[in-house]
Amino acid sequence: MTWLFFALGFCLYAGALTLRHLWFQTSAWDLAIFDQAVYLISQGLPAQSSLLGHHILADHGAFVLVPLGWLSRLIPSPALLFLVQSAALAGAVFPLAALARWRGLSRSATAASLAMLLLYPVVFNTAIFDFHPETLAFPLVMQALWWLERRAAGDELRVFFVLLLALTCKVGLALLVLGIGGILLLQSRRRIGGCLLGLAVAWFAAVGTWLIPLLGGGQAELMRHAGKFGLGQADLAAGHLDWLVVLGRLISQLFSLASGEYLLLLLLPVLYVLLHRQRGRFFFALLPFAPLMVLNLAASRPAMKDLVHHYSLLLVPFLALAVQQTLAPGRHGIGDYPSWCLGRVPAVVIAWALITFLLFSRIGFFLGSFQEHRDHLGAMRESLTRVDPRGALLVSNNFAPHVSHRQQLSIVSAKQMQRLDHYDQILLDARHPGFEASPSLLRKLRQRLQTMPEFRLIFNRDDIWLYQNSRRKS
Repeated sequence: MTWLFFALGFCLYAGALTLRHLWFQTSAWDLAIFDQAVYLISQGLPAQSSLLGHHILADHGAFVLVPLGWLSRLIPSPALLFLVQSAALAGAVFPLAALARWRGLSRSATAASLAMLLLYPVVFNTAIFDFHPETLAFPLVMQALWWLERRAAGDELRVFFVLLLALTCKVGLALLVLGIGGILLLQSRRRIGGCLLGLAVAWFAAVGTWLIPLLGGGQAELMRHAGKFGLGQADLAAGHLDWLVVLGRLISQLFSLASGEYLLLLLLPVLYVLLHRQRGRFFFALLPFAPLMVLNLAASRPAMKDLVHHYSLLLVPFLALAVQQTLAPGRHGIGDYPSWCLGRVPAVVIAWALITFLLFSRIGFFLGSFQEHRDHLGAMRESLTRVDPRGALLVSNNFAPHVSHRQQLSIVSAKQMQRLDHYDQILLDARHPGFEASPSLLRKLRQRLQTMPEFRLIFNRDDIWLYQNSRRKS
């Protein structure tokens, strides 16, 4: 049964993301960024992201991209990232199923817990939203939680190892490891708790405060994320930082209406646990995620408080762990649900998972907004056949993930207007200018290109324009 759930989840995630990519719905942020980095690593080149302007490891310290680069020699395509990400997300069912067997769950209860994991809206939405290295930590965190529950000989060392691997996916996961270690200390599991706390602090200090600035310079320092919390450069300027003002702003964002709506939507897919008599134990099981949750709640950036982006993904293993505990046989498990629904609890879990999946996942977008390029898909695909496979390229955002196997790639923006002669080709989508562009910017860009005799239009169909720079050799 576990392999069936894995296959269904993998096909759902990989199929949906592939379709989205074929429909030109993936973007530079973040698929092209990571696909370019993986390509450069595969070629033995410095993983200097032309989109970010610094080394890819200076982005989030995602060392996991290095072995992905080696693997991409076998699959030199964005499809590699689709397959790896989908396998990782769906693969979390294996430790969850092992935990179900250890707890003695019935077949239907096990199926309910696996369905809840795979159909959680945040999981699906993350699966189809380009590629993010922290998705590869998803099954590792689930595996660590299973071993922490089992407490067999050697499990503490295994937990330390898999969480160390998880940290290679993103430096910010040090906050998650910190939360797990802190809760273990509260549970008097001092050895593993202390080791995880030490690991989290050491990793964050080494990667976050030393390696990232070393590779990326000032623009890669952690303070660059201050804008996500409503803090501008004026707030952070030396000698002008008013900590009371900053603290007040963060607290107001932490307890804002947007934060309340975010929590409600995030927990709505497991609303049935409110029927359980031990609901307090359920919410206690989520405490290891508290450091990352506080970060999300204190943010001013809407993307950190929705079900579309990946910022809440790693809460789901803790939710799955807690939901499965309510389905376990006996007292404090399924027996603590009201008597009138005891025989129906697994069916309720599956039904509610399906309902909330349909309501809050972006599956419906495949019937609507994801088809916005349908009227000129043919022209978009044809234009790609005219693109130089290695030349320096300036493109509209939706083309970027399709041409990211090159050293020099940029998306159309105002700051690129003054350096057009740096590019071998310029590929534009006038109907959908995309991220950092606008119809007016594209008009100005076309007018500028018409005054530059070195650029000639070599493709023009259905508002797709491709210009060739005759003065540069690709």
